[in-house]
Amino acid sequence: MGKIKAEASGARPLPLGTRVEQGRVYVSFITELEGMARLHLYRKGRERETGAFAFPEECRLGNIRYMVLSGFDPAAYEYSLSVDGNPVRDVCAAVVTGREKWGEPETKIRYGFLKEDFDWRGDQAPGYSFEDTVLYRLHVRGFTKHPSSGVKNKGTFAGVAEKIPYLKKLGVTMAELMMPDEFSEGKEGGRLNFWGYGPAYCFAPKASYCVKGGKEVSPDVQFRELVRAFHANGLELAVELYFGPDMGTPLQLACLRHWVREYHVDGIHVSGNFDSRAAAADAALAGVKLFAGDFCEPGGGITGGKRHLACYREDFQTDMRRLLKGDEDMLQPAAYQMKETGGPAGKVNFMANTNGFTMADMVSYDRKHNEANGENGRDGSDYNYSWNCGAEGPVRKKRILELRKKQLRNAWVFLTMAQGMPLILAGDERGNSQDGNNNAYCQDNPVGWVNWKGGRFGEDLFLFASHMLAFRKAHPMLHREGGLLGMDSLGVGCPDFSVHGVSPWYPQYEAYRRQLGFYYCGRYAGDVDIYLMFNMHWEPHTFSIPRGDGAWRLAVDTSREDRNGFFEEPEPLSSQDTFEMAARSVVVLVSDRNAEEAAGKTEKKGRAEKEADGKEPQAGKQGQK
Repeated sequence: MGKIKAEASGARPLPLGTRVEQGRVYVSFITELEGMARLHLYRKGRERETGAFAFPEECRLGNIRYMVLSGFDPAAYEYSLSVDGNPVRDVCAAVVTGREKWGEPETKIRYGFLKEDFDWRGDQAPGYSFEDTVLYRLHVRGFTKHPSSGVKNKGTFAGVAEKIPYLKKLGVTMAELMMPDEFSEGKEGGRLNFWGYGPAYCFAPKASYCVKGGKEVSPDVQFRELVRAFHANGLELAVELYFGPDMGTPLQLACLRHWVREYHVDGIHVSGNFDSRAAAADAALAGVKLFAGDFCEPGGGITGGKRHLACYREDFQTDMRRLLKGDEDMLQPAAYQMKETGGPAGKVNFMANTNGFTMADMVSYDRKHNEANGENGRDGSDYNYSWNCGAEGPVRKKRILELRKKQLRNAWVFLTMAQGMPLILAGDERGNSQDGNNNAYCQDNPVGWVNWKGGRFGEDLFLFASHMLAFRKAHPMLHREGGLLGMDSLGVGCPDFSVHGVSPWYPQYEAYRRQLGFYYCGRYAGDVDIYLMFNMHWEPHTFSIPRGDGAWRLAVDTSREDRNGFFEEPEPLSSQDTFEMAARSVVVLVSDRNAEEAAGKTEKKGRAEKEADGKEPQAGKQGQK
């Protein structure tokens, strides 16, 4: 006890929270209370206080108190804070103890210290661009808690790590963890806070998401191990954080920097109250992907520099679900959604998210079924833009099941061939259902967990989803850097992106129509040409096909149940002039032109334009050609 010292020498108010450097513990916390502030130190597992250390009066900056502690092993101790003997909550605590058991009332809350010498093993983030990123949103507990998950450490950070091979096989590049921080799941009105929105220790990973009894049980270590494992496998990791009205801008920014600095996260999705302009201007956050609804607003994004901000809203889901079920007057919104990238601030697209129906329920229910939530069905959105395909809920009729599968295949084509960043809700690729519950915020049971048995659609849906993600990755025209202009900027006789009706070059947007075509000219990205056709009408239609650069081949036809909607190797068409589209189906054609040839033509055209502008070609380039 006599060796432990508290002093002002070398202390600093920022960054907020506790940091261990070369055995010294730097402490700073925020309080508006006046009086003597103290840090109370305890050995782990003991009730008796080891000592109380007053914050030096000179160590004060506004509402921040700070000091340095030395002479003890931080790994063996916990602490609490007080002002004039009254307990004070450390909102910047990096480790929280007393909440290790999920769903049980918390014991006495104390705080721990971050491990100083964690071995990152040369950790390197993959660094995917916005255009190449595919998001996968999951709830840490719900992702692997179901008995069918097949993992050893169910409902934990370690359980998520066990699913890394699966995520790679699916084709995602970044997982988004829904509220991995230390929120309270305490019951309010008898209902569990399963999702985690509400008051939280936003700086601290959740203790009940950790494996108990292992060699290292500290939440900060187990979360770092998860990030390290993702990076080692070429995947990125993002976290969602919820900021309540008491989290002012300085504290928000401190929290975001903390997750980037201490945990090497690649992205942060911010919900609740958020100062998007301050985050966009923060130089320390320029290397991390930031997601928020406010980035859509004027001034919410930035111009120039690295593109790292993205708008996270439901507009794609709303428009494309309405198109999918055959609503009137949805062709112009669909054309916008397929082309839009978000500009300086990127754009996240999804067909389903936590707040609403899963994709499987989107084609299986007309109405929400939230009775199990105990709110008499009043909770959850009344606007799901869903269609049950002929019967409410589970069915055995082959006709309805095949229609639902086709509608899901249609939705996956929408999602993967739009220019924005696709986001997948965990389990949607397997037909996961919540039994029609569109607000499973309190369902810590099979309703809120991912069912890994394949739901009602078997393995076919996973195979189609993974194929479409691979198709997107293989074709740079579907995720082109800088987006698409809808103009012939290269002078090759064809715009990079054009919209068509059942007749080429003639889009028909009348409210009663439900047919549209999209032409992606591959020369703008060293790719082959791609032609995408929608027929969301309940009757078949004949499309005339525009002339491409080479013969067209059939790559995807969602009406082909016998092929699960796709062709491993695109097949020649019987006619290069017309295509008979089945009702409620989507078709993708690709040209048989060589992609390398296309890249060469594009490069040659670009070089010619530079010379025409009076720019000298680089020395040796012409000779090399």
